[in-house]
Amino acid sequence: MANKTTKISNMLKISSPWFFARLAIFSALTVIGSTIKTPSPIPSVSFDSTPGFFAALYFGILDGALISGIGHLVTSTLSGFPLGIYHIPIAMGMALSGAAIALINKINKKWGFIPGLIIGVIINTASVVFAVPVITWAGAIAFAPVLLFGASLNAIVSGIMYIALRGKLSI
Repeated sequence: MANKTTKISNMLKISSPWFFARLAIFSALTVIGSTIKTPSPIPSVSFDSTPGFFAALYFGILDGALISGIGHLVTSTLSGFPLGIYHIPIAMGMALSGAAIALINKINKKWGFIPGLIIGVIINTASVVFAVPVITWAGAIAFAPVLLFGASLNAIVSGIMYIALRGKLSI
């Protein structure tokens, strides 16, 4: 029974238990990362994207997209859902960010992580537009540099972890 795989898992050549265990572990790591704040005037910017970015680099598109999207939803829920329903399109933007990182990294396994992370940071930062109905354009423009800084720190940490662990994990 343990060797059975789901349809998605068959396409990705991964066993279901390992996939769902990774998803759970890395999503939980986003919660831990959300408690580690970046140095910024806005306290909600934290290291919650690092696990999603790393999973995108190491495990691929589906892991990166799901963990990045779920990670944002979990973190925003723990923060009291300050942007309300607008966290859903932001989470979709984060999922796109994770998928883009993985896709670009897949093109060149040696150096693709650098442009992948850059594009991921850009998408992450651009997702601030989904918050405009709550924070206005002026707020979004003011928040964007802080978000860019925080996303860049997440990318740097995940890139360093990826380089250090590349080819060494068997999960």
